[in-house]
Amino acid sequence: MKRNFVVDARLLRELGERLVGEPHIALAELIKNSYDADATQVHITFDGDAIEVVDDGHGMTLKDFDDRWLRIGTTHKDEQERSPRFGRSLTGSKGVGRLSAQLLADSLSLETRYDGERLVRATVDWDAAVEAGLLTEYPIQVTTSARSGTTFAGGAEHGTRILLTGLKSDWDADAFENVAREIWPLQPPFHDAAGPDADAFHVELRSTFADVETAFADQMGRVLELWNARILGRLLPEATPVPADAAAVERPSDVAGRDAGHADDSDVAADFLYDGTDSGLPPRVVELEVEFADRDSYRIAYVLPECSVDMLDFEIRVFDLRNRQPFGVTVREARKYLRRFGGVHVYDAGFHMPYYGPDTDWLHIEIDHSHRLSNSRLLPDDLRAPDGLRFLPTNSRLFGVVNVNTSLEQRRARTRELRTQEALNIQVTRDRLVGNRAYRDLVTAVRWAVDFYAQHEARRSYTKRLEQTRVDELPSAHFERVAAVIERHSASLEPQLREVLTREVAEATEVAEKLETGQSVRSGLLAALATAGISAMAIEHEAARELRTLRRLTQSARRLETRLNEPSLRELLDALERWLERSEEIRGLFQPILTEEGRRRPSRRFSARRLVEDVARQTRPLMRAVFVETDGVPDAMKLPHGSHAEWSALFQNLLINAHNAMLDRDRKIIAVVGRQTEMTGSIRVQDTGVGVDLSRADKLFEPFERDLKVSRSRSGLVIGGSGLGLTIVRMLAEGLSCKVAFVPPDPGFSTAVEISWREKR
Repeated sequence: MKRNFVVDARLLRELGERLVGEPHIALAELIKNSYDADATQVHITFDGDAIEVVDDGHGMTLKDFDDRWLRIGTTHKDEQERSPRFGRSLTGSKGVGRLSAQLLADSLSLETRYDGERLVRATVDWDAAVEAGLLTEYPIQVTTSARSGTTFAGGAEHGTRILLTGLKSDWDADAFENVAREIWPLQPPFHDAAGPDADAFHVELRSTFADVETAFADQMGRVLELWNARILGRLLPEATPVPADAAAVERPSDVAGRDAGHADDSDVAADFLYDGTDSGLPPRVVELEVEFADRDSYRIAYVLPECSVDMLDFEIRVFDLRNRQPFGVTVREARKYLRRFGGVHVYDAGFHMPYYGPDTDWLHIEIDHSHRLSNSRLLPDDLRAPDGLRFLPTNSRLFGVVNVNTSLEQRRARTRELRTQEALNIQVTRDRLVGNRAYRDLVTAVRWAVDFYAQHEARRSYTKRLEQTRVDELPSAHFERVAAVIERHSASLEPQLREVLTREVAEATEVAEKLETGQSVRSGLLAALATAGISAMAIEHEAARELRTLRRLTQSARRLETRLNEPSLRELLDALERWLERSEEIRGLFQPILTEEGRRRPSRRFSARRLVEDVARQTRPLMRAVFVETDGVPDAMKLPHGSHAEWSALFQNLLINAHNAMLDRDRKIIAVVGRQTEMTGSIRVQDTGVGVDLSRADKLFEPFERDLKVSRSRSGLVIGGSGLGLTIVRMLAEGLSCKVAFVPPDPGFSTAVEISWREKR
């Protein structure tokens, strides 16, 4: 005798409300369905009594609704490799995500239309479905309509609308903000590698509290730009040859206990890392770059042996939140957000997996901190810095995005006739990955990159300490300590060696003291010039008032001259007005620093060409015989973030420096050329002057260094001439996160100075 399984209706509650657990996860399941349906936008609306989720996806026909939506646990997403319109890798695979709506509301109403088909309507009362006893006995009322007036997100005629009523929670401003905070990271906030179509997918929250979500997203965007370093990695395609200089990934069993002085290192569990067993798969190469905020960067490739992962890329930002921060973000505020939203997050096909974040130590970073590990278990010896792992950042100092695609991993595993259990896969709770071999490979790949960053942070910290010692302590004091050491050990030194060492150290001490004296004089001059600049601003304010008075007197005299008709007075007044016009033009040089707006760094970036043209116009009264070409600067080019005063001062000094170099030349041309890519930008200022020796040109950026050769007859036309112009240019450039250097000029020019920068991604 045969019997069939009977499905109890209470399974709906087990698979829905209790399986999901959190409101934001329930909403995420509905959003994932919209993504899989090729939607480009999803609108989530809260009105206090109901929640509406509407998209512009491809929608469902009546047959789709019967075969897929009503079938619990359908496998069609496993069988269908990609979405029909955009070819997106599908996110769902268990066929139970829509049941999560039970956590939010008692009732669900659905409207859906496939392009050109009839509108399908259905309503589900979850409590009635559970009380029905057998799931197959609960009737769902479904109707179809040819009415064409129904539209979906963005006015589309196809898509899906889900209305949730009988809400199980009260949705006030605080509750809405909590959900907004959870939905915000559902899409990767940066470095989204979900696919070329991913940028077309947008989730929008709408309610009377919508400004809460907008303000929060804007503020989080500002916080994420305060990074001290970025770790960017990408798993290269399987066919990529392994570079000869690629680094290895150590097996934990080979390195356990190798940290001298830490007896407990060998007791630290390493089973979450690559275990060295043979999977029969080929090795894979990871391309890695560690970039610091000061533009220092390191690139390397490393090999994952027998790698079980097919697609992986990641960006992890490291924060060192001390002192005052830009963008008006306080240190306290930034730390608060990172404690709440930081850590390293995992995104599956562009959607956030809830388990991964600040409270989950899936990379075992906090564990290694608690065990005070000093050396990495993954890096080979030649990449380790002394105590390098002491610089491993905690999760509260990280914000990372790791992109994977479990649907793709499962399909490729089947294609290779491998066990799908060993490929990246989602647990039945849908909030995390299964802890199998592929997961361990994933952890190893990402953790190797973080360890690599820590080694370079250790080396940089050591170098910085040495530099700080040289800055804070005068060189002569170092030599005096060397002399004291020689004196203490004089009895053990040969007399001739002791004499040579003593004489050399004494001479070095004398030279150092002379250099220190010169530096003291330079510092005094710089302070005096800074004071002179402040005084110049005060004088400019006073001069502006006097010029206005003189302009009024000239106008009165002009009226008198008209009545008297005196030619000599007319000539005198013409000359006086020309002088006034020239004086007011020269005052334009001070304009950028006279207003608070000019001194403040705005959120927008200045147009490079427009700003250079403004500076050329301001300096024209000082260099009338010079022609400044700006056609080489693209119209769309933007300068890095900075104030109008900073950029104006930088280009004023460069143009004036070029003017002085061309005083003895008949052809006086300054050409400004700009180049910009997605990664870098540069502005080159080149002239037809006397030229410089590039082998020693870098010294010209030091204070009071001059290499200007001008004939005696034209020496009076030199503007400035204190030897500080290029020093100021370098100081300003460094403050704007740029580099400045003399470079070989283009044909037809003799000198070129280039300002360069890296674009933020």
